[in-house]
Amino acid sequence: MKETLRQKFERLFQDIYINIDPHASTWKKLKITADFLWEKYRYDIELIDYIQYRFYYKKREERDSFITHGKLVKIIKICNDPNSRKFFDQKPLFNEHFQEYIGRKWLDVTKCSKNTVKKFLNEQGKIFTKCPDGMFGKGIQVIESKSVQNFDSFYEKALKQKLLLEEVLTQNKELAEFNESSVNSFRIVTLVCANGSVKVMAGVLRLGRKGKFADNFHHHGIASLVDVQTGIVCTVGVDRNWNRFVVHPDSGKPIVGFKVPQWDNIVDTVKKAAIVHPEVRYVGWDVTIKEDGTIVLIEGNPGADPDVTQIEDQIGKWPLYKPLLGQIKNQQK
Repeated sequence: MKETLRQKFERLFQDIYINIDPHASTWKKLKITADFLWEKYRYDIELIDYIQYRFYYKKREERDSFITHGKLVKIIKICNDPNSRKFFDQKPLFNEHFQEYIGRKWLDVTKCSKNTVKKFLNEQGKIFTKCPDGMFGKGIQVIESKSVQNFDSFYEKALKQKLLLEEVLTQNKELAEFNESSVNSFRIVTLVCANGSVKVMAGVLRLGRKGKFADNFHHHGIASLVDVQTGIVCTVGVDRNWNRFVVHPDSGKPIVGFKVPQWDNIVDTVKKAAIVHPEVRYVGWDVTIKEDGTIVLIEGNPGADPDVTQIEDQIGKWPLYKPLLGQIKNQQK
């Protein structure tokens, strides 16, 4: 059912109460609302932009420095060929095209025999099942072979849902020390520049919480910025509720100052992956490290939300992109 105008304003006031000022007077609520509506009309921002980047505290120049909804749309329009999104959005296609960098065993149930699926399940003992177009860690399940009482039923369900079966990764010890239940990872954002070189625009350490197997920021995870030059975590961790952490709240392992293992190899891997489909210039890569040191490319996101690269330090990253986008646009003329 479509929201009425009154319901929209009630929701906006509720967001102000929860996220901005629970003691705001009616006048202050109206003032904030008017400011947000102007921002949305004039600069194409969303309410989540206004709140998470704390625009109610910021002046025009500072607001302009953030990559908000409208600017993200602009980045994607300039940088990414929509006809090639399928190589990233469809997990089976992604695994095929980036086979050299994914660092794990996998099967597309729709392209192999029933016996092959059974053998894979028994050999692995434990697997991830993924929907072919799942996002934000949703649709991922952990299946143990011993828990599958009726393999025929499991296979038919997997076939119907067109599931992808993947090896469960045993992660690097230093990452596991933050939280063992999740595969902790990094979001590395790359941009293929006009001259064909690849620039790392941002790095983020992503950590899961106790009992969760996804580390995604949108799935109760914690995000911290990594200095792309040194590979050292340089901000506190932040979750979706804007709680801030110097150490991991469950394990107590320090977040700030953590030196990412094999940072140079991670950067080298994503730069190589970025030129597999250079017509998709803007990508947020999710990467982790296996116990044996193998760099694993989990997935690539051609519509990567810039929130995890701007919330932690409250510094807008648009000035990093603007000149590079200008060069790309000039090349396209």
